[in-house]
Amino acid sequence: MEETDGFTWQDDYALGHPTMDETHHEFVARVNALLTVDDAQLERALDAFAEHARHHFGDEDDAMRDSVYGSAGCHIDEHAAVLRSLDDVRAMLAKGRMDVVRSFARALAEWFPEHVRVMDQGLARWLVQQKLGASPVVVRRQLRVIA
Repeated sequence: MEETDGFTWQDDYALGHPTMDETHHEFVARVNALLTVDDAQLERALDAFAEHARHHFGDEDDAMRDSVYGSAGCHIDEHAAVLRSLDDVRAMLAKGRMDVVRSFARALAEWFPEHVRVMDQGLARWLVQQKLGASPVVVRRQLRVIA
């Protein structure tokens, strides 16, 4: 991913849990902003990402604890690691290191798909099963390749 490349929503990120999917759409938008805004807006974009991440991860962490989710430990630890990195990145930005913010955003864009596939998908299934007694249904678009 080049510095000017953005980060866009992919249907593979959908989990079939409306609240989580909505939050993940916002996550992608916030990371995209970190990658694409001009330098003058970077601090504002990082502040918006920080606010989103604290709510996003806090809501998921609370849901795991409240529902006694068996795989909560490593999932919560991943969230905490991102937030610790965020604090470090904010400190670097205060020293004028915009490149660190862009690198952080690229790392988030690379981390997110696997986190969704491995961690969040299991949580979404668990939460839907707890509420409805069934697994979530995810409808994905099928892309036709024309040769």
